[in-house]
Amino acid sequence: MKNLGKTHYLIIGVWFLINLLQSLFTGLHSDESYYWMYSQNLDWGYFDHPPMAALLIYFGHAILPGEIGVRLVILLLSTATLALILNELNEKKDLLFVSIFVFSFPLIHTHIAGFLAIPDIPLLFFTLLFLIFYKKFLEKPGWGISLLLGIIIPAMIYSKYHAFIIIGFTVLSNFKLFKSKYFYGIIIVSAALLLPHLLWQIENEFPTFKYHLVERSKPFQFKYVLPYIFGVLAMAGPLTGVLVFWKLRKVKIQSPFQRALLFNILGFFILFFIMSFKNRIEAHWVAAIIPMLIFLTYPLIRDDHKIRKWFKWLALPLIALFFLFRIYLALDILPNIGLLKMTFYNREANAKEIKEMANGKKVGFFNNYAAISNYIFYTGYPAVHLSTPDYRFNQYDLWDDENYAEGEPLFAIQSKHLNPPNLTQMVTGELKGFIHIEKFQSLNGLQIALGKTVETDNEFEFNLTLTNTNSRTIFTDHLSEPVITLSQNNVELVSVPLKYSSEQVEISPGENALVQISIPKNQISEYSPVIIYTRSKENIRGEMVSFLFEDILK
Repeated sequence: MKNLGKTHYLIIGVWFLINLLQSLFTGLHSDESYYWMYSQNLDWGYFDHPPMAALLIYFGHAILPGEIGVRLVILLLSTATLALILNELNEKKDLLFVSIFVFSFPLIHTHIAGFLAIPDIPLLFFTLLFLIFYKKFLEKPGWGISLLLGIIIPAMIYSKYHAFIIIGFTVLSNFKLFKSKYFYGIIIVSAALLLPHLLWQIENEFPTFKYHLVERSKPFQFKYVLPYIFGVLAMAGPLTGVLVFWKLRKVKIQSPFQRALLFNILGFFILFFIMSFKNRIEAHWVAAIIPMLIFLTYPLIRDDHKIRKWFKWLALPLIALFFLFRIYLALDILPNIGLLKMTFYNREANAKEIKEMANGKKVGFFNNYAAISNYIFYTGYPAVHLSTPDYRFNQYDLWDDENYAEGEPLFAIQSKHLNPPNLTQMVTGELKGFIHIEKFQSLNGLQIALGKTVETDNEFEFNLTLTNTNSRTIFTDHLSEPVITLSQNNVELVSVPLKYSSEQVEISPGENALVQISIPKNQISEYSPVIIYTRSKENIRGEMVSFLFEDILK
């Protein structure tokens, strides 16, 4: 931090105080409570993200309770991130303009140097360390700095998988690295430190990569492309972003380090532009390159007096609005106009409201990993996550939380889009419904294996083996009325009660049950994937298996 003076530290200190106050008065974002649940079950990996955020939340919450504890360590890292940015800009004269410039980037306020306990902040902190030491490595390579980079790179990856993109484009910008023995030292140290996470992925059958690379992929479409382009512009500032990207085109590369920055910026934009044809791209997915964008464009905007003047007058009103909006987020006494602050608004009150509505029953949440996490955080009581067959998989599918309510009556909350009964306006302003489950039985752990498929002139007959991998018995004749279902293109084609399709009334731990399910040929396509799953009468899914006809009819 040799480039920072007293005024820099004053700016950093005030920024820390603002974020601290924001943390004290703002309820947890829905994602933050989910990551807090991670921290209560420390592991080498999680369904959606690597474990760094969980570890940092664990340490912070161990020191202080409540929202501030969840955010404490990440708040310190976000402050350090701002300090590193200011240090690298090395601006000692016009501290007012450098402050305006940095704080004009919207994601600075939340995802980079802000207050949210999310993986982006540790990713940005370790990315900045990586860039600083990579620059030193280019100037004077050696085993010491190789060791440091070999530690920093796994820290980036353990924060968020976007780190792979940063590392990839950095190497792509400088093929001379392959001629350096120190570069291979970095690879060896990094690989050794990442081994526990790799083993976790193998043990859990690579859930993270399957979800992000396969399950989230959609057919080719244009509807997400324009929102992505406008989102990128807004990410650099709703008004000032145009000036930032205008100046970026005039950057002259004078060193391998600057080339790495430019490769990363363009690489991120192009990669996610391509991905936007198949999926919705969140603005913060490109947050990692914001400091790089700042480093390359700040000197050009600062030294262009006309552009600097325009930048200042466009940025100041926006910065004021950012701060006003943050105050609005923090104060639940201010109404949630148009549901603008839904993910923060009255979250504690909502959790306690649900507990009171349950009237002593155990609580379940349909298709909402954030809502259940929020409930557990603010009430301190366990709950059960319930998924319909079309809902995305998440970390709760890897946990065995269903045991908590097994065999018990359950008060289950459903969102409006599920068309639930008993629709009620909650304290957050959301409309929720609820159902009463008489006797909950989870079908998770009842694994499905596809056996011989018999093809006749008129139908297909699928022979299945159900294996109970739980430590509890699963009953085929039960109040939950479990069925085995065959679906295609999100449409259930046939459902057969387990008590009819299986000869067994109960499946004990470790036991198998043989099940048959048949369907006429004219009701199924041989050219689309087929999914078979178990579910209850409340449409709570169990295990699922998918296949292609071309694989089973060879």
